[in-house]
Amino acid sequence: MPTRRETIWFIALALPLSWAVGALWLHDETRVWLIRLLMCVPAFVAIGCAFVFRREPPRAVGFAFTGWKPWLLAMLYPFLMTAFCLALAYGWKAAGHPDFIVFQPQALSVHLSKTQAVQGAAVLGVFATIWLIFLLPWLLAAFAYRWDWPGKVKAALPSKLAWLHHPFRVLLFVPTFLTHGIFPGELGEEIGWRGYLVRRWVDRPLVAAAITMPVWASFHLPIIFSTTQKGHPVMNTVFLLSIAVAAVPFAAFYRWGRSVWPCAVLHFSWNIWNPVLLGDVYTGHAGLFGGQVRIFNGEALFGLLFNGLIAAWLIWKWRREAKG
Repeated sequence: MPTRRETIWFIALALPLSWAVGALWLHDETRVWLIRLLMCVPAFVAIGCAFVFRREPPRAVGFAFTGWKPWLLAMLYPFLMTAFCLALAYGWKAAGHPDFIVFQPQALSVHLSKTQAVQGAAVLGVFATIWLIFLLPWLLAAFAYRWDWPGKVKAALPSKLAWLHHPFRVLLFVPTFLTHGIFPGELGEEIGWRGYLVRRWVDRPLVAAAITMPVWASFHLPIIFSTTQKGHPVMNTVFLLSIAVAAVPFAAFYRWGRSVWPCAVLHFSWNIWNPVLLGDVYTGHAGLFGGQVRIFNGEALFGLLFNGLIAAWLIWKWRREAKG
């Protein structure tokens, strides 16, 4: 089947199914597990389409470790974005807007149990620990594919039992399910958007960007109808635009290593650190820095500017490459 038709089929299935799960969540927003399921829908559709159209196994998305540089930059990216947003925010504050941004470590708190809580700057240590612990299962799986453990298991088994390498591949992801839950959302999204959609157009990055920008933004449409975000058209427009332009650096990460792991690492790191440091654009809750969260957040205006600049540079670079 032509790549264009595969792309249409994937989008035509992934978006409506995702929106259907999103509609169920909007009916009762306390069912947070539905958001995690929604995030995994692209993976389910991608795995199904890859098998039906090309008989590709799930590992075709790129599960092998492909070097430290993409991983480290993916981990650092949210902090680079934060530094950019803070520089703009404090510049605006110095220009005569003292309440625009406020450093407030005392506002941070996290409950470790019903009776034990951590407050203040120590919360950053808690999240750093969670962050690293949650990334370890992905690193384990990445190295297992890099060293071809499943292939070695298959080679070591009698021919009649060679099929056992398939459940062995599943076992490699058990630590991920134990840490991230039965619906590992960030990995689910990346298997679909980057591991399938970008991969289909990996040698034509401008096309990959043109497709994934509006599609990934559209995937987030249920969010703007949530209790905390509906009725804010300007904020929601900026939010969707910030998601759209972020699709470009995500595509670049996939092209860099031909692996979903750096993309998933970036996605998970972003979801951890953006709300902790710059507040939660979904709820308006402040993080380490309070004030006009819905302006300086990484998924608000300043984040749009940061990702927009990165996206513009990448598109310029890809256009030069295309011209030869």
